Amino acid sequence: MNFNISYRPIGGIARVLFYGPVGFAEKMEAAARLVEKYRHRVPLRVLLDMRYARTRVTLEEQRQFTSFIAEHPVLRCAYIAVLHPRNRCTSPLSTDGTCLCRHSSREFVAEAEAEAWLTQIKGTPRPVLR
Repeated sequence: MNFNISYRPIGGIARVLFYGPVGFAEKMEAAARLVEKYRHRVPLRVLLDMRYARTRVTLEEQRQFTSFIAEHPVLRCAYIAVLHPRNRCTSPLSTDGTCLCRHSSREFVAEAEAEAWLTQIKGTPRPVLR
Protein backbone atom coordinates (compact mmCIF):
# COMPACT_ATOMS: atom_id res chain seq x y z
CA MET A 1 0.00 0.00 0.00
CA ASN A 2 1.83 3.06 -1.28
CA PHE A 3 -0.70 5.69 -0.29
CA ASN A 4 -2.06 7.51 2.73
CA ILE A 5 -5.50 9.08 3.03
CA SER A 6 -6.19 11.91 5.46
CA TYR A 7 -8.83 14.58 5.94
CA ARG A 8 -8.34 18.28 6.60
CA PRO A 9 -11.41 19.67 8.39
CA ILE A 10 -10.36 23.22 7.51
CA GLY A 11 -11.36 23.44 3.89
CA GLY A 12 -12.99 20.00 3.91
CA ILE A 13 -10.33 18.36 1.73
CA ALA A 14 -9.62 14.63 1.59
CA ARG A 15 -5.95 14.17 0.73
CA VAL A 16 -4.59 11.08 -1.00
CA LEU A 17 -0.79 11.00 -0.84
CA PHE A 18 0.85 8.50 -3.18
CA TYR A 19 4.52 7.60 -2.73
CA GLY A 20 6.99 5.16 -4.25
CA PRO A 21 5.93 2.85 -7.07
CA VAL A 22 2.20 3.19 -7.76
CA GLY A 23 0.33 0.94 -10.14
CA PHE A 24 -3.26 0.37 -11.19
CA ALA A 25 -4.05 -1.79 -8.14
CA GLU A 26 -2.87 0.90 -5.69
CA LYS A 27 -4.94 3.56 -7.45
CA MET A 28 -8.06 1.38 -7.36
CA GLU A 29 -7.52 0.52 -3.69
CA ALA A 30 -7.01 4.19 -2.80
CA ALA A 31 -10.19 5.15 -4.66
CA ALA A 32 -12.18 2.46 -2.85
CA ARG A 33 -10.90 3.52 0.58
CA LEU A 34 -11.48 7.20 -0.20
CA VAL A 35 -15.11 6.51 -1.07
CA GLU A 36 -15.57 4.24 1.93
CA LYS A 37 -14.34 6.93 4.33
CA TYR A 38 -15.66 10.14 2.79
CA ARG A 39 -18.67 9.36 0.59
CA HIS A 40 -20.83 11.45 2.93
CA ARG A 41 -18.91 14.66 2.14
CA VAL A 42 -20.85 16.76 -0.35
CA PRO A 43 -19.22 18.03 -2.36
CA LEU A 44 -16.29 15.65 -2.00
CA ARG A 45 -13.06 17.63 -2.44
CA VAL A 46 -9.99 15.51 -3.16
CA LEU A 47 -6.33 16.47 -3.37
CA LEU A 48 -4.34 13.73 -5.13
CA ASP A 49 -0.70 14.32 -4.27
CA MET A 50 1.45 12.57 -6.88
CA ARG A 51 4.69 14.43 -6.10
CA TYR A 52 6.37 11.45 -4.45
CA ALA A 53 4.92 8.72 -6.67
CA ARG A 54 6.58 6.74 -9.43
CA THR A 55 3.61 5.77 -11.55
CA ARG A 56 3.70 2.40 -13.27
CA VAL A 57 0.47 2.34 -15.25
CA THR A 58 -0.10 1.39 -18.87
CA LEU A 59 -2.18 3.57 -21.18
CA GLU A 60 -5.00 1.02 -21.05
CA GLU A 61 -4.92 0.95 -17.23
CA GLN A 62 -4.95 4.76 -17.28
CA ARG A 63 -8.10 4.71 -19.41
CA GLN A 64 -9.72 2.10 -17.15
CA PHE A 65 -9.02 4.19 -14.06
CA THR A 66 -10.36 7.35 -15.66
CA SER A 67 -13.51 5.50 -16.76
CA PHE A 68 -13.92 4.08 -13.26
CA ILE A 69 -13.84 7.58 -11.72
CA ALA A 70 -16.13 9.05 -14.38
CA GLU A 71 -18.72 6.28 -13.86
CA HIS A 72 -18.51 5.91 -10.07
CA PRO A 73 -21.59 7.41 -8.35
CA VAL A 74 -19.51 9.23 -5.71
CA LEU A 75 -16.29 10.04 -7.56
CA ARG A 76 -17.97 11.40 -10.67
CA CYS A 77 -19.44 14.15 -8.49
CA ALA A 78 -16.16 14.87 -6.68
CA TYR A 79 -13.86 17.82 -7.27
CA ILE A 80 -10.33 16.51 -7.79
CA ALA A 81 -7.11 18.52 -7.73
CA VAL A 82 -4.04 16.57 -8.88
CA LEU A 83 -0.73 17.80 -7.53
CA HIS A 84 2.32 16.97 -9.66
CA PRO A 85 6.03 17.44 -9.10
CA ARG A 86 7.34 20.37 -11.13
CA ASN A 87 9.57 18.21 -13.32
CA ARG A 88 7.08 15.58 -14.48
CA CYS A 89 3.41 14.87 -14.97
CA THR A 90 2.18 11.60 -13.44
CA SER A 91 -1.52 12.29 -13.69
CA PRO A 92 -3.90 9.59 -12.54
CA LEU A 93 -6.46 11.34 -14.72
CA SER A 94 -6.28 11.03 -18.46
CA THR A 95 -5.98 14.09 -20.67
CA ASP A 96 -6.28 12.36 -24.04
CA GLY A 97 -10.00 12.76 -24.64
CA THR A 98 -11.18 10.34 -21.96
CA CYS A 99 -10.95 13.03 -19.29
CA LEU A 100 -13.42 13.53 -16.51
CA CYS A 101 -15.99 16.30 -16.54
CA ARG A 102 -13.85 19.28 -17.42
CA HIS A 103 -15.00 21.41 -14.50
CA SER A 104 -14.47 18.77 -11.83
CA SER A 105 -10.72 18.19 -12.04
CA ARG A 106 -7.63 20.36 -12.34
CA GLU A 107 -3.90 19.74 -12.34
CA PHE A 108 -1.43 21.78 -10.28
CA VAL A 109 2.24 21.98 -9.36
CA ALA A 110 1.70 24.25 -6.33
CA GLU A 111 -0.10 22.80 -3.33
CA ALA A 112 -1.45 26.18 -2.23
CA GLU A 113 -3.07 26.72 -5.63
CA ALA A 114 -4.67 23.25 -5.55
CA GLU A 115 -6.07 23.85 -2.06
CA ALA A 116 -7.30 27.31 -3.02
CA TRP A 117 -9.18 25.89 -6.01
CA LEU A 118 -10.75 23.16 -3.87
CA THR A 119 -11.79 25.46 -1.04
CA GLN A 120 -13.40 28.04 -3.33
CA ILE A 121 -15.95 25.41 -4.43
CA LYS A 122 -19.29 26.07 -2.78
CA GLY A 123 -21.02 23.49 -0.62
CA THR A 124 -23.67 22.54 -3.15
CA PRO A 125 -23.15 19.47 -5.31
CA ARG A 126 -22.69 20.06 -9.01
CA PRO A 127 -24.99 18.38 -11.52
CA VAL A 128 -23.69 15.20 -13.09
CA LEU A 129 -23.00 15.70 -16.78
CA ARG A 130 -23.60 12.69 -18.99
